Amino acid sequence: MARLRSDTHTTMMESSRRPSLWAGSLRRDLIRLDDLASDRIEEGQPYTSSKSGPSSASRQNSFAWPFHGRHASEANSTTRSSRFTLRTWQPRTFFRPHDDTASIDRSIVPDYVVNFIRGETPETLARKKEQRKWGQHGVEVTPRRDTLASHPIEYGHYYSSSTDLTRDLNTFSSWSRKSGLRRHITGWRGGVIFNSLISFIILLVGIICLILVIAKAKLLAGESAIFLGDCATAEHINIGIHIVINVFGVALLSGANYVFQVLSSPTRSEVAVAHGSKHWLDIGIPSIRNFLHISGFRAAVAVIVLLSAVASQVIYNAVIFTTQNVVNYDVLFVTQSFLDHAPFSNDTNINEGGLSNLDIINLQDAASQAGTLTNMTLTTCLQEFSSIFQPSFNAVLLITDTVSTTSSLIRTSEPGTSLTTFTSNNNDIIAPDGSHVRYCLARPSAPETCSVNLSGSILGIAVLLNLATLIGMAIILARSSFEPLATLGDSIRSFLRHPDPTTANACLLTKSDVQKGDWAFSEAQFFVPSNHYWFRTPSFPRWALTVLSWLAIGAPTAVALGLMVSSNLDDPLTRFGVATPQFSFLPPSPFGTAQMPLVTALPQLLLAALYLVTNAHLTTYFLSHELSLFARSPRSLRVSSNPAGAQITSLFLTLPRPVSWTLLAWFAAMGFSLSQAIFPGVVTLLPPNSSASLFAGPKPPSIHSIVAVSFSTQALLTLLALLVALLLAILILGCRRTGAASFASGEAKGNPLVLRGGSCSAVISAKCHHHDVVPPGQDPQQNDGDIWLRPISWGVVEEGSGMRPGRCGFSANGVGCVDAGRNYV
Repeated sequence: MARLRSDTHTTMMESSRRPSLWAGSLRRDLIRLDDLASDRIEEGQPYTSSKSGPSSASRQNSFAWPFHGRHASEANSTTRSSRFTLRTWQPRTFFRPHDDTASIDRSIVPDYVVNFIRGETPETLARKKEQRKWGQHGVEVTPRRDTLASHPIEYGHYYSSSTDLTRDLNTFSSWSRKSGLRRHITGWRGGVIFNSLISFIILLVGIICLILVIAKAKLLAGESAIFLGDCATAEHINIGIHIVINVFGVALLSGANYVFQVLSSPTRSEVAVAHGSKHWLDIGIPSIRNFLHISGFRAAVAVIVLLSAVASQVIYNAVIFTTQNVVNYDVLFVTQSFLDHAPFSNDTNINEGGLSNLDIINLQDAASQAGTLTNMTLTTCLQEFSSIFQPSFNAVLLITDTVSTTSSLIRTSEPGTSLTTFTSNNNDIIAPDGSHVRYCLARPSAPETCSVNLSGSILGIAVLLNLATLIGMAIILARSSFEPLATLGDSIRSFLRHPDPTTANACLLTKSDVQKGDWAFSEAQFFVPSNHYWFRTPSFPRWALTVLSWLAIGAPTAVALGLMVSSNLDDPLTRFGVATPQFSFLPPSPFGTAQMPLVTALPQLLLAALYLVTNAHLTTYFLSHELSLFARSPRSLRVSSNPAGAQITSLFLTLPRPVSWTLLAWFAAMGFSLSQAIFPGVVTLLPPNSSASLFAGPKPPSIHSIVAVSFSTQALLTLLALLVALLLAILILGCRRTGAASFASGEAKGNPLVLRGGSCSAVISAKCHHHDVVPPGQDPQQNDGDIWLRPISWGVVEEGSGMRPGRCGFSANGVGCVDAGRNYV
């Protein structure tokens, strides 16, 4: 048997005398335990499990008039009757609100008696009259009935399609403590304004940059160099800009996800329609499955906002890229005597590289001086001069075993020719005359220069996408009548005010029951205490989606890192965002300098998808955690709009702000690492014997560029480490155990409010059928009927006895402990 806590403790005999109130959700009138205990119920009263209420055997019991209860000083002079009529559910009046037609006519009971019983004084009556005339003046007044109604306990106040949503469900204007401007800067509206402001700042920065590019380059299309200089400075500028870009990109994505969650949250009317057709909705998390049951306009705006933000994440990372200016290298096949200033011929037949006589003499002089040129073995020579570009050397002499008396120069090749062209099956280098190369001498080149480039056309597209995101965020603010169930507190408040008849008598309903179609039980259910770990909250499909999203980016990162490190063990780690010959690859089909940044930024789509999935996964964790806290201690409802009474509001919806900001910073770091791990390797090849000068204007015909896909192993390693840490954080957080509720047996494990399987509107509504009981000796408070205005807890609100089950629900006056040996509805 469930045990009530000390403030509502009763004996078995006392609870056996209570009327059978379990079948159906009760209206919010307060019943004193003294009244309940004094009413006798026949022992032979049959038990019924139907939702229509107790059997006819209990209909003869009746309660006294409400004003028969006196204060202690008046108890001796008043005859007290504690009998009342317990009505059962009648179809014609099931959804009928209680009005004054059911109350005692004022002609029977004088007004001064009514006011006295209600605890009114002339001062309070005058104050209320003034408030009705002039409105509230900083005082919260709960609407009360104008006449004294002597109501038996009835089944009512259920939500139905006939309920006046505009007046009673969505506005809360009669007892809201927020008004005017404050209503639009708190709760979910304040969160949307905050994210819109961030989006506007990012848009403003983009527009300013676009104007500067147009003013400098005099055109929108093409690229404009925003920096020309040494590569170290260009590298720092590139890293700094990409850090800002990825912070902005993840901030846009986070804001769009916030707006998406608000827009995809159902209203109470949409929940009622869905529940009427036995469909459940997601509450408190971003949801795509809700699209089938919410407004089509809201669904369209939510999709546009989210897709615009995801596309912005990709486009912004393609705006900036660097270009390396590299002098192309000459290739010369010579004899050993060439190093001793032997004569040579530069006839056009053997001088395909077009070297002048002075160029060849300079190389011959450098070769004759020890230490001027770098001596390489054949293996090293092949590695250095077989890539798509060579930034360290501008000429290579291949010394052959040929002995020639006429010319020490055998042949020159076109600048930048890969030595793999001259290799044999044994990886030997064969000269054009058939001789074998013995070793190589390479001349170091001058320090290369770099430029940081900005694509005006791509920046224009990014600005338009940012504008679309901002407009979508602003649209939701224009809908002042939109009141979604965006947080757990919103849904509990709504279901407590208007209980859902589709989930009555099912306080232990689970998501698996709902998925099987068992929305209501034919008999009471037992709760079996067991430890609940957070990893059991998300459903299996959500876990599968999270793992697949992680593998979609984690597996390619690990494979790419392993292949590149194993292929270059001598120097496996390359710097962030710096193109190197060994880790740059030409695509099968050529791309321009405007298209390649977009191609290399496409993996950002996978990272954006991972952010959205991870955010929803963690939100599911904390949604169940927030609900489970009500089974441990009284808590105020955290609502997303119009807080009243003890209710609180916040800018975040479900995911706590520290977790949300940590997730944002984490993905900003991963986005930056990804932008530096795979990036466009744009190399401008300058003519041999020219300095690595800066070409800001049109390029001469002799200059061409290489546009490749480049990788940085340092950035890949950093990205992989961040991905592994993210996965471990999700798993470790999933191993957290939900705090145990108080049980009659004293066993500290299990919590009846955990959301096993994730969010489910039907499960939440099933927990919100309540009957607030006033403990003996305690006077009802002014707002006892509106328990959602006060701190509430969940537990046993009515004990069962014999074959009659107990009832669990929310209460503001203390609850009993759930007993594993009792059944509940």
